[in-house]
Amino acid sequence: MSLLTDILFTPFAVLLLAIDILVTIVTGGWLGIIKKYSGSGEEKMRSLPVDGDQVHRVHYSNTSSNLNSVPAEGHETCYDLALHGFETYPDNPCMGEREYLGYYKGNKKIRHFNGNNVAWRTYKQVQQEAFQFGAALCAAGLHGAPSTTNLEEMTLPCRIAIFENSCPEWMIAAVGAFTQSITVCTVYATLGMNAVTQVVATNHISVILCNKRSVQALVDNCKENPTLKTIVYTNNMIGPDDHVELPNAPPGVTIISFDDFVASGDQEAYPPVPPKPETAAVCMYTSGSTGVPKGVILKHSAVVAAAASATTFLSGFEDPIRPGEEAHVGYLPLAHILEMMIEFFALYMGASIGYADHKTLSPTGAYPTGALQCFKPTLMCGVPKVWDTMKKIAEGRIQGRTILGQFLVKVAFAWRKFALSHGFDTPFLKMLIFSRFRANIGGRLRYAVSGGGALNPEVEEFCRIGFCVKFMQGYGLTETAAALSAQEPDDVRYGIAGGPVPGIEAKLESCPDFIDKAGQPYLTTDRLDVNGDPIWGRGEILARGTPLSSGYYMMPDVTAEAFEKDGWFHTGDIGQWTKDGSLKIVDRKKNLVKLKGGEYIALEKMEMVYGNSTFVDSVNGGICCYGDGDMDRPVALLQLREAAAMKWAKANGINKDFQTLLKSPEMNKAVLDDMANEFKKSGELSHLEKLVAVELLASPWTPENNCLTAASKLQRSFILRQFESVFNDLKPKGIFN
Repeated sequence: MSLLTDILFTPFAVLLLAIDILVTIVTGGWLGIIKKYSGSGEEKMRSLPVDGDQVHRVHYSNTSSNLNSVPAEGHETCYDLALHGFETYPDNPCMGEREYLGYYKGNKKIRHFNGNNVAWRTYKQVQQEAFQFGAALCAAGLHGAPSTTNLEEMTLPCRIAIFENSCPEWMIAAVGAFTQSITVCTVYATLGMNAVTQVVATNHISVILCNKRSVQALVDNCKENPTLKTIVYTNNMIGPDDHVELPNAPPGVTIISFDDFVASGDQEAYPPVPPKPETAAVCMYTSGSTGVPKGVILKHSAVVAAAASATTFLSGFEDPIRPGEEAHVGYLPLAHILEMMIEFFALYMGASIGYADHKTLSPTGAYPTGALQCFKPTLMCGVPKVWDTMKKIAEGRIQGRTILGQFLVKVAFAWRKFALSHGFDTPFLKMLIFSRFRANIGGRLRYAVSGGGALNPEVEEFCRIGFCVKFMQGYGLTETAAALSAQEPDDVRYGIAGGPVPGIEAKLESCPDFIDKAGQPYLTTDRLDVNGDPIWGRGEILARGTPLSSGYYMMPDVTAEAFEKDGWFHTGDIGQWTKDGSLKIVDRKKNLVKLKGGEYIALEKMEMVYGNSTFVDSVNGGICCYGDGDMDRPVALLQLREAAAMKWAKANGINKDFQTLLKSPEMNKAVLDDMANEFKKSGELSHLEKLVAVELLASPWTPENNCLTAASKLQRSFILRQFESVFNDLKPKGIFN
């Protein structure tokens, strides 16, 4: 944009800001400035050291008495949480789903739903189905699990397996199992039949819940799973024209629909037998990004403590959670601990849960509208890839505006960023400009949480400013029931994972064998980070507390390696305590790769930075960086975003189709140049982490082809094997001699 154009547009910007300032004054928004700058001048502490040990910290409200906190007195199990919701909000909408009609006009990228019509189950209806499901499990021969955690092989028929995508039936089955103290084994719907066979065999599963499309494969594997006696199937995401034939049931095996199984449950014959806090709630199998999936055992007390942390956390700030009024969109896999924990929190709070999947959140993957526009959530959790996708969809719409429109949006973003950092907001601009961004996510979102990995600061900034939500990063693992630390709503810094949540202790352990971009080891005695900012130590993050897992099922050696006898769990992540006691994740031990010269590079951090490029298609998998001990510098495979590539071609007078552009040296150079810009802009990477070559792809990485885990994380080894010939040509470009 020329200087003259900027000058011509300046009066529009001045007028907008003047109106916004006037509205801020009239509505009392200026009080936020006074509140921000009238304090004692002392920085708010986000955590407290334990016994003066600066690298061992807890939540600032923690005392030894509330380390075992629960959402409310007497609620100590997942069954208790659900029952509280059932009895407190019986007529509230509980679980909703849209009627699926198949692919829209044959386009397998867009799913067709029956308008915005949602079939809702009330809390009372969900309770009835769950209790009947539990009774039906007992009639099928299952027993309650022992009230002590056992990591050895469990031969007692006290576990069911759920092998299905997120849907109402998933949660109803889980709650139903808990009504009878039965443990749930979760299996990502994308893990494949080998993983299912392993889970069924080692857990002696007799009942499994799955999608109707999976029944045939389960029947084909019955010989390898002699304990499997009942297959309960759902019709989730099966359209009226989809013909899915059920196979004949093998001798001794029953195939039954979810509705019929529920209808068979006799509550009088099998009244509820609630679990104890020490009973295993789930054996949650990881998505397998680092090898064979591990079964993480989580007691009821662990999941409840994590939900308690969320309750305490979201209730202690301005505009707190409103019991009975919130709406959550459930689209992450329920086999992912973050989604399962949040949904039990939602049930406890009487929130409505609208079910979808990540492909149908926006209108780009659903017709006539996306799930966000349909369910209008007030609460939403997402992994970094989802937020990156939301940002790029919104940016694409900005680019479709007039030059004046784009300029005004730019002004609005800059002004709101300034306003938030100084304690006030922009009411007029929120109404005039940002309301359109909010409409993309339903228009009602108040709290948004990003977890499951590091989030690019630019993505976080865009979401917080553009979507006008309290946007926070959380940090946790399956082994901590998703709860370890969380950023507070009033903390608008970027790249911060916050202080430990209530119920968790966290400390750092020195990593002398791992070094930062300046070549220095991560030590708990460090008082300055790599950028020269004051800190309270660096090192591997260890956690201890009620939300922690008991260990890995039938893996004593792996359990002993990760869990110390005094309760500390080794996360494998490297972090540092900031000056105010917040946790910042700076590296991950398993993703620190040593180059030929002996220097380390951080692949995940690189992918976070370079993934912000407009050329990277996050919807189709994003970017995969690579380096090893034979290489001088890293390279990357990336999914090229068609819209950005075609826009670049048009701007540069290149008349080529997308497939031709993929192989174009000019396109490759343009992408590599943009990677260099992202490298320079971020300031987060060392000179060794600057990409020297890229290869452009347009073959999506998905959980179905094993290139992504079910939680949307890269499976690097699968990607390199699948694109072996391309990678073999790319790798030598990172070797200089």
